[in-house]
Amino acid sequence: MKPTLKKLNSLVVLFVISIGLGFAQQIKVRGIVKDQSGQPLPGATVQVKGSTVGTITDAEGAFTIGAEPGAVITVSYIGFVTQENKVEGNRFLSIVLTEDAQKLDEVIIVGYGTQKKVNLTGAVGVVDADAIESRPVQNAFQALQGVSAGMNINYTNGGLLNARPDINIRGIATIGEGSTGNALVLIDGMEGDLNSINPQDIESISVLKDAAASSIYGSRAPFGVILVTTKKPQSKEAAVINYSANFRFATPVNLPTMMDSYSFATYMNDANNNAGWGNVFNEERMQRIWDYQHGIITTSTIQDPNSTKWGDGYDYGNDNIDYYQVYYKQWAPTQEQNLSFSGGKNKTTYYLSSNYLNQNGFIAYGEDRYTRFTTSAKINTALKDWL
Repeated sequence: MKPTLKKLNSLVVLFVISIGLGFAQQIKVRGIVKDQSGQPLPGATVQVKGSTVGTITDAEGAFTIGAEPGAVITVSYIGFVTQENKVEGNRFLSIVLTEDAQKLDEVIIVGYGTQKKVNLTGAVGVVDADAIESRPVQNAFQALQGVSAGMNINYTNGGLLNARPDINIRGIATIGEGSTGNALVLIDGMEGDLNSINPQDIESISVLKDAAASSIYGSRAPFGVILVTTKKPQSKEAAVINYSANFRFATPVNLPTMMDSYSFATYMNDANNNAGWGNVFNEERMQRIWDYQHGIITTSTIQDPNSTKWGDGYDYGNDNIDYYQVYYKQWAPTQEQNLSFSGGKNKTTYYLSSNYLNQNGFIAYGEDRYTRFTTSAKINTALKDWL
């Protein structure tokens, strides 16, 4: 019997050691991702190569990810060259991404005209149609989040479904805490609202970030300029029809956890006794709340015929309700439909599109819904050869 017990103890010790080694292999790697000018890159994708473990950088370009020693971490960002970093003894990675040289020949819209990206002297961020169309968003503001370095989009208006956020370029610290300045938004050369257009109609977005914007747009552009170019008609022999449907569901996150009614009553009594005011809930009320929580009684309220007070929950209420579960939906569906026609030849080309969006909010009571229907039409025709 004794050798058997000794063997069993050895197996247990080895099993515990193997578990400890298994957990020790996983380490936390922290880091920050910036561009060549030192600006943080929010929304950059950080992933352990060859696995499904990944995360994205926050507004300051920082990230934390779990990886094994020797693993390779890849960092990618739209418009930049993907970089790989091996995890060895380094627990903190300072990563500087360089712009993709293959995209330096792209034509960028900069106010009065266009320039090749390689010839630009000002700070300009560009978001193309592919980056916008691949994201399940209901407006262009959300499409811009995390795709242009140095641009912060903040919602400070209570969570309305069609709310217009504050746009800050180059960081809050650049212009001072609490500034209410917003970037100037121009849609095909005219001032507009990004909420009013269909994201699928956008060809490209240029973000002018520095003083070069003020040299063109003057006092309207101290906080930067966002230039939106919508899709233009293309000359093709046959008409091109595009249709897309998107159905998605959202759920509220980080909702507070409500205290149960018996614990609440206990804390209230403790607080009042510490202040010398006595109990708020007497023993009979405390017992009633306890019995309701444990199913001994099923009546959520009681009636006192001798009382002249109405609606006193402390006196008559036994219920234990999580109001966050009552007033918030577990799931909120959204549907979006897009249809576009483009084509034409010789002297006339056209582009027609329609978009329907039906988004439901998280509030369970009242009208918490946003519906949008947009239509866009562009027709180019040459009436005379000399025009």
